[in-house]
Amino acid sequence: MKVRGLRLSMALLSACCLACGDSTDWASKGPTDEKYSQVELSLGEAVYSDTCSACHGQNGSGNFGPDLVGKGHKYSYKEQRSLVARGRRSMPGFGASLTDAEIDAVVAYIRVGFFGESTK
Repeated sequence: MKVRGLRLSMALLSACCLACGDSTDWASKGPTDEKYSQVELSLGEAVYSDTCSACHGQNGSGNFGPDLVGKGHKYSYKEQRSLVARGRRSMPGFGASLTDAEIDAVVAYIRVGFFGESTK
């Protein structure tokens, strides 16, 4: 009976892991059609570099945290903003440590900046 229960548990765990996987190539979709000012994108790039890049990689390609390139097509602006402000799973929320303008800017940068839409 224990073997049967273990097999069932393993089958359910495998199904959950497969359901969580996302094989969509979000990066190939490019930036969203949204337009942001260069000032906002520059601020977003600076905030991203200071706050996000350690986990998500310098160019959004992932590290400890997931790849963010192209994720503006997976999540709406509002959903991405909520993820940054409130966090999710192992990602902490930054609503208490970033201003609203900084959160808006980093979300803008994540949605279009990885595709060369920012200035250096």
